[in-house]
Amino acid sequence: MALFQTKRLREDFGATIDWRGYELFPDELEWPEPGEPAPEPPANKPATPSRLDFILIADDLELPKTVRPQRMRTHNAHEALEYAKTEGKADAFAEALYRAYWEGGREINKPEVLRELAAGVLDDVDAMAAAVESRRFKDAVVGFDDDAYAAGVYNVPTYWIGETRYAEQPYATLKKAVEGLS
Repeated sequence: MALFQTKRLREDFGATIDWRGYELFPDELEWPEPGEPAPEPPANKPATPSRLDFILIADDLELPKTVRPQRMRTHNAHEALEYAKTEGKADAFAEALYRAYWEGGREINKPEVLRELAAGVLDDVDAMAAAVESRRFKDAVVGFDDDAYAAGVYNVPTYWIGETRYAEQPYATLKKAVEGLS
């Protein structure tokens, strides 16, 4: 979703995007234990869209029908994206990561997957792999919960437009915010 909103902001307004990595499950954070399954809603209760479903509907998008990895860490992918910034290719690499995970169901944290994705985008795949392995950009990746919350990020994606944050919003809201800057 954020990939397509970002592309539209660029196309419609020439917006500049500074991708920031907010790692939802950093190594230090324990995986949540599976709890009791939610009770079944009454048979006569109409379907209610989730926040994600609402945004997808509002932006006329569909979530790809792909099985994606569960309980996947993403630190390596965030570091690889930070490296891509050094080559001026963050947008293209972010799109490669998005498509690999959301559309291809790939485990984008695996070094061999990152190498494969980088081969189509980055000039120096070995330098990217070395940066990821050495955790060169560790300090640029913000972990959830405490560090992200301290930065004012409670949801992903979060956009800063002017001095205001917009979290998990449909494109129409983002567009109005950018238009309000002029």
